[in-house]
Amino acid sequence: MARHSAYFLVIFLIASCALAQPSIYSTEVVNSASYLVQGYPGSGIAQGSIFTIFGTGLGPNTWVQAPSLPLQTTLGGTSVNVTVGGQTVNAYIMGAASWQVNALLPSNTPTGSGTVTVTYNKQNSAPEPVEIVTASFATYTFNSAGFGQAIATDLNYNVNTIIKTFHPGDWVILWGTGLGPISGSDAGLPPVGNIGSPTVHIGNASLTPPYAGRSASFPGLDQVQFQIPSGIQGCSVPVTVETNGIVGGVSIIAVSAAGQTCPDSLMGQDMVNKLAAGGTVNFGFVQLYAIILRNGLLPVVSNYVPDYGEASFSQFTPQTAGLASYGVSQGYCLGPTTNDPDMSRSPFDELDAGAAITVQYQSTATITRPYATYYPGWYYSGVNGVGGSQFFWSGEPYIISGTGGTQVGAFSVTDTTSIPSAYFSGIVPGQTFSRSSDLKVTWTNGNPGLQNGNVTIAGYSGSSDGTLSSFFMCTAPLSSQSFTIPKWVLSSLLPTGSYNVGTVPVPYGYIWIGQFNNPVTFQATGLDKGIVIDQFFSGFPVFFQ
Repeated sequence: MARHSAYFLVIFLIASCALAQPSIYSTEVVNSASYLVQGYPGSGIAQGSIFTIFGTGLGPNTWVQAPSLPLQTTLGGTSVNVTVGGQTVNAYIMGAASWQVNALLPSNTPTGSGTVTVTYNKQNSAPEPVEIVTASFATYTFNSAGFGQAIATDLNYNVNTIIKTFHPGDWVILWGTGLGPISGSDAGLPPVGNIGSPTVHIGNASLTPPYAGRSASFPGLDQVQFQIPSGIQGCSVPVTVETNGIVGGVSIIAVSAAGQTCPDSLMGQDMVNKLAAGGTVNFGFVQLYAIILRNGLLPVVSNYVPDYGEASFSQFTPQTAGLASYGVSQGYCLGPTTNDPDMSRSPFDELDAGAAITVQYQSTATITRPYATYYPGWYYSGVNGVGGSQFFWSGEPYIISGTGGTQVGAFSVTDTTSIPSAYFSGIVPGQTFSRSSDLKVTWTNGNPGLQNGNVTIAGYSGSSDGTLSSFFMCTAPLSSQSFTIPKWVLSSLLPTGSYNVGTVPVPYGYIWIGQFNNPVTFQATGLDKGIVIDQFFSGFPVFFQ
């Protein structure tokens, strides 16, 4: 359950000496499956759940793991205290190092606002605020980052991926933590039995699972068991477990009507088949997009057009097929997430394709590697690619190229951008949408020749101070001309903050609609396949409250 992040590898390498005072990173006391930082809906730490603390000087410079049960409250010189309402409990330590502690919160911890303190070698950290709740469940994921492909198995413990799919009627076990408290000690093997009354949301269906409780084999580890409803299909079917009205994390599973592979991976069926046959796939993905936000709230600036470009170059094997996670399948919503849903992989499967990707039309923009200091092959991204002015225009030829790196060679491909024609109807700038009910959106026009006849609907909600933000993304058949965004998606968005222009409150929230173009393929040494997609969205600034 160690968090896989290049940033934290660096922290490991520069970890303070054993005598340094422990320090917890701000808001970084998190559910060990979701990694939602404190402040997001669903980020509370549940009674009886496994949680993770990130910081410096939290433990020894090498990772130590609890050797056996029962768990103890001290390991390798590290202990963790949680205080709520003047009552302090000692957490059980499952693993510790200077940069991270995994712990189990006792079920008898009081709920409410409190603090967490880490002690290492008799030195205490400053208390870090935390919210303790009865339940907030999240599923562990392949990338160990709280999103993307879920750790989900069949009843024989075969792990689900795009080359080992579930089928309607199959039984599924989700593995996670946060269902809620148990009676008795959490330190040893837990009792088996249902905990609470959770609801599973899968695709566009909701159900009550026959079993949702502890795994019999490990403290704090929960299982949620259910059958796949009929009509569910796709490589990226969202699944989440709602507890007491709280959605603590959203991941995906792969479902097919028959066979062992799913039909709609962004990589294409040829690459999925190669993985299923035991091969290794090196896949390049570049996407460019512009969002035209029609801001009728402002007296001078009517439209705002943020441009964005990102790319990844990934290696997948049959064993890591669970990292081949892109977007969301037709008819469903993914999110909320604090990350772009199209880029939901671990840095450790990324290939080095050079210092930057160049995008050229009438001028040139570069898509760079924001984490190059920490890891040489991490993904490429750029916001407002040319410094604030609009760069991506529809119906124009853009040359996307790279000089190549140690693992991916040079390439150049021309993408003629799509022309947007799908527009929301009945939405105006500054409108407020409830986070406590379903939201039906409608649209007009659209091009049935784009995105396999689908549209993408997406949204964003950020805090007023700019420190927190969340996204959602849905796909729907263009021909339906309407789609209902489920309440469980909206309820987990951050309440939208705002800023004032004069006396006019302008939201830090947006909703938009558009279509991807048809992928343009390219080749490079070291790649089995590369694709470029672009998309143009039209939307409005809105409040989610």
